[in-house]
Amino acid sequence: MAQASGTTDNRAHRSSTHLQIIEASSTATTSTTSSSFSVSTLASASASSSAFVTTSFNQGHVATPEVAIHSHSTPHYDQGPSRFQSPVDTQKLDRDHPTVIKQRFKGILLTLFLVPLYLWWLFRISGVIPPDLSFWARLGHFLSLLGISIPSNVFKLVNHIVIPIFMVSILFMGPVLMMFLSNELPFQQAFDWTTQRQHLRGLIGIRNFVVGPISEEFIFRACMVAIVAQSGASSYIMIFGLPLVFGIAHLNHGYEAYVKKGRTRRAFLSAAMTTCFQLAYTALFGWFATYLFLRTSNIIGPCLCHSFCNMMGFPDVTNIQYYGRWKNWLYLAFLTGIVLFGISLRPLTNPVWYGDEASSAYWRITMGVTDIIE
Repeated sequence: MAQASGTTDNRAHRSSTHLQIIEASSTATTSTTSSSFSVSTLASASASSSAFVTTSFNQGHVATPEVAIHSHSTPHYDQGPSRFQSPVDTQKLDRDHPTVIKQRFKGILLTLFLVPLYLWWLFRISGVIPPDLSFWARLGHFLSLLGISIPSNVFKLVNHIVIPIFMVSILFMGPVLMMFLSNELPFQQAFDWTTQRQHLRGLIGIRNFVVGPISEEFIFRACMVAIVAQSGASSYIMIFGLPLVFGIAHLNHGYEAYVKKGRTRRAFLSAAMTTCFQLAYTALFGWFATYLFLRTSNIIGPCLCHSFCNMMGFPDVTNIQYYGRWKNWLYLAFLTGIVLFGISLRPLTNPVWYGDEASSAYWRITMGVTDIIE
């Protein structure tokens, strides 16, 4: 069993670093000679569809320690001003203030309504949606491009839910073992059901584990991939390009951290390290989520994986030293999880498990473009 001090540090570290998973691309550097779909249209669509989501959630909606699901303290806020008080200046409020969260929820809801309407119009005029189909057939085709479709049977629906979660669970084999040794898993001594329910039901929990993953994956996975795929871009561009470009576009937050910490040399080094770390982690998850979306042609898996990773946080190996005789086993668990995840990635994302290959929109689009999808 781990030492007490190690358990405390472990919780604090796991709570301090959470997943920044919103990728966008205001420009897409893809080229094609066979498609009439305009890449310049992609740029304008990308910018308009991603602007608000980036503003609302990019400040690290899962990267703050106080919102971690394993955290045992949640900041308390008043419920905002009464109707007799002057309006609140949300620019001066913390992002976890209920007023700020509710206002951003409204903006996200509006974005999720307007972006599909814009893409419907864009795909209609560009010929992506066949004009000779009935309205319902066109609507079904459009939704399938956005990864919104009902699996053909219950078995495949279960696969959309269980298999992606199983894959990321393998990846987190080391952290799960650390939680087990610290008695922090459900039904263990240190797991507090009341605290966890409060995190999940509160505004911060709803933002981090429901609204954030769904809105980000829909905008930055479904909508962005739908546009780029129609431009004729290879799956390499879609998988490795979009998440990386989005991460680079948000390097300005490193400067904000530098200013906030006093513009000192130490502040610069700290901001630089944090920025590089976030860029790498965002890109890694983005690669996996985009690959999963292309293989399954459904948004269910990426959303669930996003939420799961938000709950777990970034795997922290620095606290393994506190686990005494279990230390070597933990290192082995971390390494084994990474290896097994890599080995299982391709077979467990086989489109046959999730739907009919012939009717899978992105399976058809990417077939033959590059062997990374085949």
